[in-house]
Amino acid sequence: MNRLQIILFVLIIILAFFLRFYRLGSNPPGLYWDEAAFGYDAYSLAKTARDHHGQFLPLFFESFGDWKLPGYFYLLIPSVKLFGLSEFAVRLPSALLGFLTVMIFFFVIKKLTDDVRLALASMFFLAISPWHLQFSRAGFESTAGLFFFMLGALFFLRFLSTKYSLTIGASLLFFILSMYFYHAYRIFTPLMVIALFIIYFDKFKKFISKLILPIIVSLVLFLPILLFTFSTQGRARAISQSAFNKSSYEIARVNYDQKSKKPLRFLSKYWNKPVYFSYIAINNYVDHFSPIFLFIAGDQIGRHSQVDVGQIYPFELILLIFSLFAIKKLDKKTTKVMLSFLLLAAIPAAIVVPTPHAYRTLQMSVPLAFFSGVGFTYLLSQKKLLIFKLLILAVIFYSFVTYLHLSYVHYPKKFSADWQDGYREMVRKIQKYQGNFQHVYVTNINQVPYIYLLFYQKYNPQKFIQTGGTKDTFDKYVFIDDQTEIYNKGKILYVAPSWKKVDGVWLDAVDDSAGRHIYSLWEVNGQN
Repeated sequence: MNRLQIILFVLIIILAFFLRFYRLGSNPPGLYWDEAAFGYDAYSLAKTARDHHGQFLPLFFESFGDWKLPGYFYLLIPSVKLFGLSEFAVRLPSALLGFLTVMIFFFVIKKLTDDVRLALASMFFLAISPWHLQFSRAGFESTAGLFFFMLGALFFLRFLSTKYSLTIGASLLFFILSMYFYHAYRIFTPLMVIALFIIYFDKFKKFISKLILPIIVSLVLFLPILLFTFSTQGRARAISQSAFNKSSYEIARVNYDQKSKKPLRFLSKYWNKPVYFSYIAINNYVDHFSPIFLFIAGDQIGRHSQVDVGQIYPFELILLIFSLFAIKKLDKKTTKVMLSFLLLAAIPAAIVVPTPHAYRTLQMSVPLAFFSGVGFTYLLSQKKLLIFKLLILAVIFYSFVTYLHLSYVHYPKKFSADWQDGYREMVRKIQKYQGNFQHVYVTNINQVPYIYLLFYQKYNPQKFIQTGGTKDTFDKYVFIDDQTEIYNKGKILYVAPSWKKVDGVWLDAVDDSAGRHIYSLWEVNGQN
């Protein structure tokens, strides 16, 4: 690297860090319930070596009727110990590993291509990627999973040049670790590792003996995740969101039989589950390569994207087109690696709904940044097209500034509800009034208010476990639906939905940061 390249590298690193850490504790607004559960379980582990359900150092964690992989819970323990139970502490590991992924990506591309300019360009586009930034700025497991996968890829490439057994052992270890963070990597990582071994088989066949021990150790470490995958708990999430729904098949079959016309009606005798489910899987897979998803609208879940913009910038379509002209100049193995990366990344999301789903396919942001880098360096290398180059640079700058404006001005207000914004304020208001009441009744929305009372009050996890606390009741708190009768239960503090009319004395309002009214606090049965 020459001096200019070193300066660019440092500037991109600074930019990547700033974009992932600026106002991390307050934007996104609020704390999504999974983040609150991650944080409180890490807090409980630090205090008691048990999760808040009372399980001793669990390998897999129960969370709101689902089962989560352990990586992020244990990764959070040092952060919670250092910074306390807060939004920043919960998001710090994701932001830090997202930032480090950008650096690792540079070295992966440099190792693959031996082209510093291309590595810098690819690194830059990942640093500013709306897709990668979205999941680096909150407590998302997939960001950590991607970091360990990329670290495994870097050590894999280093083994090709060093031939050290420890290097391939470290590579396989990091690949295995990625699978302990997020469900998508249970599918993506093994497929990608197989692809890497196939692509570089000609280099590996001379060193088979060096692979035996690392592979045996890796299989042992992989065994728990494999057993979990086929367990009832491991299949629960996939089953609950499976794209292969029997009732949808029956509806589709009847509709086709009734609505199809000659000469296509004869196809109804070939209509069966394998055909229908194959169609669904292919359609779900292709959804993730839709121009609307990638460049225009993105994932329609507010936690997963800006919604008003695509998962990547619209100008990247031009760069991806230019990459088609430059790709023939790349080493064939490099092209195969990055194409495999891109094509395999969408597979985990093809078997579940809804689609397209940005979180399950976060891995796609890496090869897309690479191919954008390929197109960008190819464009800059052209001696002509000066005006076009300047125009592209202007568009890149404008698009980036627009994205920042959306992220820090509009997004926190528009999508506050997606982040359960207002629950911290709810807990603060409860703490203000609860001293005058023996019981606090809280309207139970999505079975989550209890985790916020635990989180924001830093409630003693030992006490919660020993007293048999649950999502329905602990201490003086009772969580009810909005139809439960409360008028014959003595004097209580009732936290009701904003829209509900209550026969009692109104005490206070709970608003989110955008000013939306979320809850009202009432004194009920005060005359008793």
